[in-house]
Amino acid sequence: MEDATGKDSKVGEEKTTKPLFRTDVIAWMLGVIFIVLLLIAVVFIGDARGWDADSGFTHNTSETSAERFLSEPYVEEPGVIGRCGVGAPSRWYYWKLKPVEVTALTRIIPWLCYTSHQLFVWSCIYYAQKKKTVYADPNVPRYSSKLNNFNLVALIGNMVFHLIHLGQTHWTYDSLAQDVSSPSNIGSAIIILIFILMLEYRNRGMAFGWPSQDDKGKISNKMRLPWGPQAMIRKYHGYVFAWGAVFTFWHHPMENTIGHVMGFTHTWMFLLQGSLMFTQVHLNRYWRLLLEAWVIIHGTVVAWQTGNFLPTLYPMFMFGFLWLLVMTQLFGLPFWQQIPKWCRFVPFTVYLIIGICIYGFVLPDGDGRYWSRLNELVRIPAIEYVGILFAWLVMWFFLWVEKKIKGDKYDEPFQPPSTVVEILYICGVIFTYAIMMAVSVLVQVFDWQAGIITLLVFFTLFFSIGVAVTCMLLRQIIRPINDGKVVDDKSAVTMKVEPAFVNEAFSTDACDDILPENTLPNDMKV
Repeated sequence: MEDATGKDSKVGEEKTTKPLFRTDVIAWMLGVIFIVLLLIAVVFIGDARGWDADSGFTHNTSETSAERFLSEPYVEEPGVIGRCGVGAPSRWYYWKLKPVEVTALTRIIPWLCYTSHQLFVWSCIYYAQKKKTVYADPNVPRYSSKLNNFNLVALIGNMVFHLIHLGQTHWTYDSLAQDVSSPSNIGSAIIILIFILMLEYRNRGMAFGWPSQDDKGKISNKMRLPWGPQAMIRKYHGYVFAWGAVFTFWHHPMENTIGHVMGFTHTWMFLLQGSLMFTQVHLNRYWRLLLEAWVIIHGTVVAWQTGNFLPTLYPMFMFGFLWLLVMTQLFGLPFWQQIPKWCRFVPFTVYLIIGICIYGFVLPDGDGRYWSRLNELVRIPAIEYVGILFAWLVMWFFLWVEKKIKGDKYDEPFQPPSTVVEILYICGVIFTYAIMMAVSVLVQVFDWQAGIITLLVFFTLFFSIGVAVTCMLLRQIIRPINDGKVVDDKSAVTMKVEPAFVNEAFSTDACDDILPENTLPNDMKV
């Protein structure tokens, strides 16, 4: 029906009808309540059993740790796998059963749980993407404040697996840490952070909001990284983040230390975010920033705890991740677009002054010298920024190879493959991640005696290549909309959800496969 102005009156009704309760916000709140209650249970159950294993430094003063675990290999044990050679203390995971107590059951159970959880989460993501993209209803917005069935299934399923993990910890105890290289798990977490930088690059650039899609200058266009890899990771990031989160979740037992509690909080935040895919909460920039920046708290607390509560390790993690926050992560928030650009340098300037003063006058090295640890400020940012450039280059190369192979057929409209071919590609994705896990196991089995930095660099680069391969395989099944073309955001508004209430954090620019305009010459040229 049309009104006097010739416009459909139903449209007006829909715009004025606001939901009393947003189901996506309710689900998010239930998720927060769930993890708080679960972690309270983790702490109280552990305390009730007399668990007090804060770290290897408290091994001899703890009432139960010597009975439960081997001590950290601070004194080298020649010939003992994992407890000798370069970097043995950093390669050894403290919270695992003694070798004499390990059985086939204690090994099989965590692997079965991890595999089931991993396949479950991936299945939810794949089903949701197929439903919202390949077989999308044009009358239904892609992002909504209402929950879909797949949101409920994913959320409830992740809750169930958390309860299973708590029960498994107090039954067989051991986690994947018994079989995989501990640095590989840290590498999977680094991979998440690196690909978040790539995911958010369009909106906030790399440094102080530059060069984002809003920068139209010639220098910005020439310096801006090609959009192809960024568009691809925006489409398939869910699989990568789910792998890193689930791997980390099952790598650790549900111990009642503050470090474990902070870590399980972080993995749950990612799994909650994944469970709310295609909802408006999933797009909230403040929530996304919290997801990314939580590592400042988590990393600092873990380093403080495992470093015997001394200022030997945690300042590097605290100041390193804070560097990323004040130089890059903050500028995804919408209010930075409303204030003068010079203000963007204020947080980093304050951070730099405080950091230099603390390292120069408060934190000495082991020999009592000040200033010598100043390089700790740049260690973590250097790994992150070099990591994203490497990952970007690998993805760009794969896209370039794909275009060369397809030739003139590259620009043809995408046609979904047959069911058999689709299954083969899915198996290829799973097989690639299985190889990544297998390499982690092999590094542990053959006891690669290398320093922690060497192992982290290896796993970060290796996992980056693996992720790029999986994205290329997924690309053959679910192709990003408008792939390879520059699209005016204004013309794509109909593809994006309109917020149910006025909140600048719910920006329509978060549609994951729309590319910005005016990005020549470095736009999608692959």
